[in-house]
Amino acid sequence: MRENQHANSSSGEEGSGKRDEGFVPPSLYTNIACTEISDVQRKRIDADVIIEEVFDLFINDVHLTTFYASPRELDELAVGFMVCEGFIGRDDVQNILSINIGPKRIDCEINIDTSQLFNLGRVERCGTTLFTPKNRPFLPKDVFFSPQVIFNAVGKLKEWGNAWKKTGGAHSSLVCNTSGEILVFCEDIGRSCSVDKAVGKALLEGIDISRCALVTTGRLAGTMVSKAIYSGFPLMASKGATVKEAVLLAQEADLTLVGFVREPNMYVYSGEYRVL
Repeated sequence: MRENQHANSSSGEEGSGKRDEGFVPPSLYTNIACTEISDVQRKRIDADVIIEEVFDLFINDVHLTTFYASPRELDELAVGFMVCEGFIGRDDVQNILSINIGPKRIDCEINIDTSQLFNLGRVERCGTTLFTPKNRPFLPKDVFFSPQVIFNAVGKLKEWGNAWKKTGGAHSSLVCNTSGEILVFCEDIGRSCSVDKAVGKALLEGIDISRCALVTTGRLAGTMVSKAIYSGFPLMASKGATVKEAVLLAQEADLTLVGFVREPNMYVYSGEYRVL
């Protein structure tokens, strides 16, 4: 590892991840000069810093929310958000008419009634809303994962997290099947947006996420757990912690919620029967 893993070096080293040989899309980061201070010296370096941009999401010309997100995979972000927040079901993705990415905005046209959205409360910083869906999908009871599949998936978050390695400022999320195959992987400056992007990417690729696990680097707060529930994942896991409200939500929905995944241990807060 470099003396400073987030500082540029003349060798052009990009990190040790095997995925895409450490490649990080240049749209995700920039170089900023700063002073590195240690016990014995101070010196000027160029540090790699992740980029955060603001995007307004519109559905049928109604402003739905504002994202603070990394400027990449914005189609996936929009689709994943609409499903994760319950505006549309995962089977409704095929009814999306268009998604247009413009300067600082994402415009979606879709066959849904938007009259209820005009007075919707928004929580801009989280890229979420106060919308409460009427129904949530049934989570299948016949999907099972071995502990090793969960351990390996969490390990891939670090191994494939090239933007995190380069900047130290990214969250990662992935979707894997019961065999442990990683089907999609996404990084974003925000933990919620990384989940939205992974869900949207999986749905746009036609993956049946009801037979998969959603694995992320973020803390398993209630807003994160609700995304897994409304998109229909039977299991959600993270290396991080959870909170009481998220556990109660998972128990009510029969979501298998797994935290503190650090081999050889993990904590299963609900739906233990899905972990063989």
